[in-house]
Amino acid sequence: MVDDNAPRLASPDWRDQVIYFLMIDRFNDGDPSNNDQGANEYDPTSDAKFSGGDLAGVTQKLDYLQGLGISAVWTTPPVANQWWDPAQNYGGYHGYWARDLQKVDEHFGDLASYRALADALHDKGMYLIQDVVVNHLGNFFTYTGTYDPAQPCAGFELIPGALAAGQNLPAPLNQNDCNNADDFVAAIYHWTPAISDHNVEEQEFTYQLSDLDDLNTDNPVVRDYLKQSYRYWIDKVGVDAFRVDTVKYVDHDFYHDFLHAEDGILADAAKRGRDSFLTLGEIFETSSPYQTNGEEKLLAYLGTQEKPELTSLLNFPLQATMNQVFAGGQPTAQLGYRLRKMMELYPDPYRLGNFIDNHDMARLLSQASQDDVKQAFFTLLTLPGIPVIYQGTEQGFTGYRDAMFNGGYREDGQQMDSFNTDSDMYRFLQALTRLRQEHKVLSRGDLQILAEDSTGAGIFAYSRTLDDDEAMVILNTGDTPMLLNQMATGAAAGTRFQVLDSLNADALADNLVTDDDGRLTLALPAKSALLLKANGSDTPQAGDASLSLTTALADAVLTADLPLAGTGTPAHSLQLVVDGNLGTAQTVTVDDNGQWQGSLSVRHFAIGQVAHRFALYDSQSGASLADIAFSSDLSYPATPNVEVDDSGDATEGAGGPLGSYSLPTDASFDKQSSQLAIESARVYQAGSNVRLSLTMANLTDTWAPTNGFDHVGFSIFIHLPGQGEGASLLPKMNASLPVGSDWQRQVVAFGWQNSLYGSDGASASGFGTPLTPAPTLSVDKDNRTISFDFPSQALGRPDSLDGIQFYVTTWDLDGLSSSYRPLQPEAGNWNFSGGASSEPLIWDELPLLTLSE
Repeated sequence: MVDDNAPRLASPDWRDQVIYFLMIDRFNDGDPSNNDQGANEYDPTSDAKFSGGDLAGVTQKLDYLQGLGISAVWTTPPVANQWWDPAQNYGGYHGYWARDLQKVDEHFGDLASYRALADALHDKGMYLIQDVVVNHLGNFFTYTGTYDPAQPCAGFELIPGALAAGQNLPAPLNQNDCNNADDFVAAIYHWTPAISDHNVEEQEFTYQLSDLDDLNTDNPVVRDYLKQSYRYWIDKVGVDAFRVDTVKYVDHDFYHDFLHAEDGILADAAKRGRDSFLTLGEIFETSSPYQTNGEEKLLAYLGTQEKPELTSLLNFPLQATMNQVFAGGQPTAQLGYRLRKMMELYPDPYRLGNFIDNHDMARLLSQASQDDVKQAFFTLLTLPGIPVIYQGTEQGFTGYRDAMFNGGYREDGQQMDSFNTDSDMYRFLQALTRLRQEHKVLSRGDLQILAEDSTGAGIFAYSRTLDDDEAMVILNTGDTPMLLNQMATGAAAGTRFQVLDSLNADALADNLVTDDDGRLTLALPAKSALLLKANGSDTPQAGDASLSLTTALADAVLTADLPLAGTGTPAHSLQLVVDGNLGTAQTVTVDDNGQWQGSLSVRHFAIGQVAHRFALYDSQSGASLADIAFSSDLSYPATPNVEVDDSGDATEGAGGPLGSYSLPTDASFDKQSSQLAIESARVYQAGSNVRLSLTMANLTDTWAPTNGFDHVGFSIFIHLPGQGEGASLLPKMNASLPVGSDWQRQVVAFGWQNSLYGSDGASASGFGTPLTPAPTLSVDKDNRTISFDFPSQALGRPDSLDGIQFYVTTWDLDGLSSSYRPLQPEAGNWNFSGGASSEPLIWDELPLLTLSE
């Protein structure tokens, strides 16, 4: 080992790195002797306890990670943690409940094993990123009763058994008893209860996040301790960067001092040869479609030129938009907007941490198909910003905190090692990371959006340009073939493109040549992607001068069907393509006189004033007619087609099929006007679109949820006549539909997820096949109403709505794992009670809502 005072590797150019994020306890068990510390804290069959992963295990798998194309490893906090929280019945295996910030947790190893990991990484030219927490510790005290700021110690209690036998908090963290006069005056902590409303700034900055003891970061003693603690890991281990947890719960002035003071983190790192010490801040804020509210919150924590704060951020607004586009089937124009704003608003978008999912949310693969996930990573690894891959993604994991080693916790109960370098996803990601390293244009180039769809899933294309080097990415996020129609590439006429990598698009490799105007026309297969680079020239793609639309359509506003006519090459079949969708295009044949006739139906158009485009496509010749812009204007009727009053049947102590269930005991659940109780439902129909509006007894957004409501999850099952045999069991809910019913679609929606599934593959323990698009959610908090707008495609583009049925249920889901909260006989903070775990997970339900047309 090198001397403590000697630098390891100098800071890299972070733009070129690919980060792998792993949970130490759930990655690999390199030293089984440290698994069980004898405090009943170790149980690899439990999702709440230590599983056995450690730092030695990470060191053992560096070849595996480097082979994937990883250059930097970000680990969850290695520091000594609270092993078990008796108040929450959950363990600190994850590392975010510290008890000593200057000690390695006994389950993970010791200082020598941590330093061995750093040395092994540096020997391979790789880098170590440590997760750090400055907002809170573990849960060693709590409050009961009503909190009074004028008497901050009233209701204060130290939690018995919060530390294992023989453990103590070090100074100054041990001054944690509000009822001790010296501790109270020392003010190491904020003497406050848990946050009850994340929308209140004072609570966000000074109250306890999830009851975790909130450090008083205004106190100079606390600041000195935190700077000393985190300098320690740079000095003694050789850490190269920090990921900073729960950033938005600490005030801005702290970060300026913590990072930029003379005794701060950046100055200390510079002394160790790390002049570009990266600090990636976690600010869990997302943006509404075509808005930048999330970005504005994130940008504030970069500080100003005069008073800088964090050096970079994790890109949560982009993550949420990518999830909505790739898993939810939302318009690709939403992603185009987000990327343009990313490049415009952030001073250095190339050092943002871009990611798809992490340990605090449901994995994308649990909500989407494998092709959806591949498209998301195809995009992530060809965009500006530092890509972050969460452990297990490369092995197709769906459990959000599953262990990768044999014997560790797995949601599905399987016991196996998951380090297969020949797995499909490993090879897929490996190819993309290699291309990112070989072609600096992908990590450093300018970004320009070339094509996007505003009506739904479909085309998305962009270019990356660095000096004379250029690459182009083209995707079809839709589940049907889509027409990329005469897209301007910026390349010369007859430019031939080489395929660097592709997904579901091998057949297109020989047809990638621009036309006389440097435009490209392609019929893209469903869920496909192309990474292209100009490679020589060829004969330009030929057009067809005979193609025409003689009907006046340009700039028209349609409220009813419209007959169409035009010309083309005799005997050729033409496709009348609306919004690029070849899967739903009408096919017409040109007669001997060069004439064709067809129609444009508005039945499946979305609600509202919607811009569309129309094109003619001759698949025989590859010729097309340039897009013609028009719009539609459809609306739901003022009077619902179906209306149901359901008030008063699901109050506290009266939930569940027999009215015997009780809510979780946490105070955030309203016991009088429960967030899970449905008061009424209204169903509206227009064309083949359906709106389901639910008025709740109460609607809250206490935890600042992405979707605008919390403390309730909806499981909605839809029967679609004529669309095949469905299922009757309700996945993960210990229940079935009413006798004689089946479902072909399921919606799972709560504060942080909105997913659509088909019945194929559904079981008692697993959802069916992920489908798109999910319904659009809208929330009217003042009127306690949540609306689900089902576009025609989500319902299978039905020719008739006759007989379609909706079965609506409520329960609550865990915001981290996206799993249904358990039902147990006894009361608990986060479980429902009053029933056995095998009974139905249904708090409130509506009678079958049957549509007619």
